[in-house]
Amino acid sequence: MKRLSLLVMLLLLSGTLLNVTNIYAATENSFVPETNINTDIVQNNTTEPQNDEKIQNTTGIMENNTSQPVNNLTAQNLQTSENTSNSNENKQNTTNSTNLTNVQNSTDAAGDEEYKNARGIWLKAEDVGKLNIDEIKKAGITDIFVKANILTTPGYQTVLKALLDKLKSTNTNVRVHAWVTCFKDPNGKWIDPQGTYNYTVKVPYTVKVQTKYKSWYKSWSKSWYKSWYKYNGKWKYKWKYKWEYTWEYTWKYKLENKTLYKNEIKYGKSTAYVDGLIKSISDIVKNYDIDGIHLDYIRYSGSGNNSAYLHAGGTESITSFVKRVNTAVKSIKSKVAVSAAVMPECATNAKYYGQNYTQLAKYLDFLVPMIYKGNYKKNSTWIGTTTKWIVDHSGGKPVLVGLQTYENDTNTTPISSSELNNDINAAISNKASGYVLFRYGLIDDKFFKNPNDNSITFTLTQIQNAAISIKTFIDGNKRLPSYITIGTKQVSMSEMLRLMAISTLQLSSGIKTPVTLKNTDTPRDPSDNMINGTLNKTEYLKIAQRIKSYIDSKGVAPNFATSSLGNIGYESTIYMYAKIVTFYKSNSRLPSYVTMNTWKEEDIPSDLQKYLNPTKNCQSDNANIKALAASLTKGISSTYDKGTKIFNWVRDNLSYEFYYNTKYGAVNTYQNKKGNCVDHSHLLIALARAAGIPAKYMHGTCNFTSGTVYGHVWAQLYINGKWYNADAISSRNTLGAINNWNKTSVVMKGNYAELPF
Repeated sequence: MKRLSLLVMLLLLSGTLLNVTNIYAATENSFVPETNINTDIVQNNTTEPQNDEKIQNTTGIMENNTSQPVNNLTAQNLQTSENTSNSNENKQNTTNSTNLTNVQNSTDAAGDEEYKNARGIWLKAEDVGKLNIDEIKKAGITDIFVKANILTTPGYQTVLKALLDKLKSTNTNVRVHAWVTCFKDPNGKWIDPQGTYNYTVKVPYTVKVQTKYKSWYKSWSKSWYKSWYKYNGKWKYKWKYKWEYTWEYTWKYKLENKTLYKNEIKYGKSTAYVDGLIKSISDIVKNYDIDGIHLDYIRYSGSGNNSAYLHAGGTESITSFVKRVNTAVKSIKSKVAVSAAVMPECATNAKYYGQNYTQLAKYLDFLVPMIYKGNYKKNSTWIGTTTKWIVDHSGGKPVLVGLQTYENDTNTTPISSSELNNDINAAISNKASGYVLFRYGLIDDKFFKNPNDNSITFTLTQIQNAAISIKTFIDGNKRLPSYITIGTKQVSMSEMLRLMAISTLQLSSGIKTPVTLKNTDTPRDPSDNMINGTLNKTEYLKIAQRIKSYIDSKGVAPNFATSSLGNIGYESTIYMYAKIVTFYKSNSRLPSYVTMNTWKEEDIPSDLQKYLNPTKNCQSDNANIKALAASLTKGISSTYDKGTKIFNWVRDNLSYEFYYNTKYGAVNTYQNKKGNCVDHSHLLIALARAAGIPAKYMHGTCNFTSGTVYGHVWAQLYINGKWYNADAISSRNTLGAINNWNKTSVVMKGNYAELPF
C-alpha cells in the first residue's frame, strides 16, 4: 500500500509537468441512485362550454393583473446555472403554520446532496433489539446512527449484523451509520488525539552534602613518677617526668557530592491507538453493508488542561485524524459517507475542542452539531441562530442538526412532540439540511406517527402561494420544479397537483378548511396528446374532482387527464391548476376558463446538430448505449429530467480510475463501470446524444477543493436554450452545479464536439 501511494504521488507530481492535454482528476465518492415509482391511468373525457376569461400558458400573458409571489415566498431555480445550490429544507410531520414557500429544482443525489433532507436517530447498541421498525417508517426516518462499540460489548460485529438483518428482513430502506467513539475510553477517560502518553522514571541528581567527621591528633603531656634510690642506707625518691601522648579528636565539617534519585514524569507520542482505531473503522467498512461512519468524541474535553489551545497542534491533530478516516473509508468504499458529531459552540469550538468546522468539512460528507438546548439551558431561538452560524462556516457541506429529545442529561424526561417539532423547525428554517435525534428510546411516542395522516395540513393561502411559485418557475424555465417547500415540508409536484385540484374545488364552493397532504407517487408513463384551446370552469372543476378521486384511491398522480382538448399531460395538468389558483390569489375568484397550449420544449438550433453526432470515443449510435439511454429516459417527457436522469446514472454507477487522456471510450466505460474524467465525459455525452440532448466536452485547468490543480474534462448539456455543466466524477455535483472545484478560477483550454485527445 505504501508503495502504491508513493507511486500515485509520483505520477501526480510528474503529471503537473506534462502538457495540459494530459487529463486527470482526483477521485470522489459517489452515491446510490434514486428510485422512481410510475403508474398508469386513463381518464374520462368531458366537454364543457367556454366563457370569456382566460389564463395563458407558458407562452402567453395572464390577463387581469396577475400577481407575483408575495414577500414571504421565495422561488429558487437550483440547478439551472453555475451559481445555484440546493435549498436545505426538510420534511416534517407537523402542521405547517407558515407561508414560507420555496420552489425547489433538484433531484435525489448522494454524497453531499444525498444528505439534504435527512431525518436521523442515534441508536444505542443495547436498543437495537427494541427498535420498532413501523415507528421509524411512520416518522420518515432516513438514517440510523447505531453505536458501534470497538472497546466494549456488545461489539460492533454483533450490533451491526443485528441491525442490518432486522432492516433487511422488514424491507426497510434506511441508511445505517456506524457510530464510533474515538477519543474517550470506556471508563470516561479522555485519550489524547496526538497520542501523547506519560510514564514515571527515577532520575539521578547530585547535591552538596555537609559531612561531620572526627579529626584525630596526638595530645602530649608530662607523666610524673617517683624515682627511688638508696641513700645512707635509706630509700629516697625524686619526682621525675617523661613525655607521653594520647589520641584525641575534634569535630570538623566538609561539603561532599551525593547522588540522589527522584521520580519524574516523561512524555512520549505513539500512533498505536489511532492506528488501531483506523483499523477497526476499516474493518467495519469492509465487512458490513453500511452507509456511513459517524465519528463521536473527536475532540478535546474543552475544560481544564484538556482544552485544545493548551496543546500545541491540538486543532490540527483533530482535523488530521478525520482526514485519515476519510482516506481509509473512501479507499475501501467510496460511497460510504463520513460524518462527525461536533460541539455547538461556534467561534470558540476550535479553541476549546479542536473542532474547526470549516477545516473538518473538507473531509466530511456532512456535519452533525449537537445543539442540545436542554444541556445549555437555551431555547429554540438559540437552536436557530447556532444552526445558521455553523451552516455558514461548514464550507457548503450539509449540516444535520443534532437535537436533544429530552429535558437534559440530569432529567431524561422526553420533551413533547410539539416542542421537538418546534426545535426541528428552528433548525430547518435556518438552512439545516436535516436533523438527528438524540436519542431513540427517549422520544415522545406522539412523534412517531404517519407523516401522511391528518396532522399535515396546509391552508388555502399556503397552497395559493405555492402555486404562484410553481407558475413563476415554469414560466422562467419551461419545465416543472422537482418539489416545493411549504413551511418546512417538501411537497412533490404530484402531491401539489392534488393540493391544487382540491384547493380549486374548495374555492369554487367557498370552503376554506385546510387541505390534508397525501403521499402521492409520480406517474409511471406520463403522456400529452391535446390540441391548443380553452377549458371552461365547469370542465376544469370536473377534471379536478377526477384527479382528487384517482389520487385518493390509488396514491399516484394520473399520466394524463382526458378533456375536450384531448389528453392533458401530467406537466400540463400541474401548470393548468397552478395558473387557476394563481388567478384566484390575484382576483379573489376563479377564472371563467383557462387557455391551454401543448407542453412543448424549445427546438434544438441547427448549429447545435454537431453536438448530437457520434464520434470515435463517443459512440452514441452503439446499440448498448442507445438501449441504456432509452431505459433511463423511459416515461420522462421533460428534457431537463432526462438529462438529470442520465447525469445521475453516470455519477452514481461509475467509479474513478486514474490515468491520462482516453482509455476506454463510452462503450468500454459503460462495460467496465469505471474511468477517469475523460471517459466519464465520453459516456455521459454519448448517453445524452443518444437521448437527443446536445452535449459537448469542456476542457480546462481546475483548482479542486482538495487544494490541488489538475487538467480536467467535463461535459455540458444543452437543455431548453441553456448549457448546463455536468461533471459526473463527484457525488457533490448535480446537473448544472459543480462543487468539487472552483468555477471562478478555471483556466479554459477549449470546448469540443469531439475531443482531440
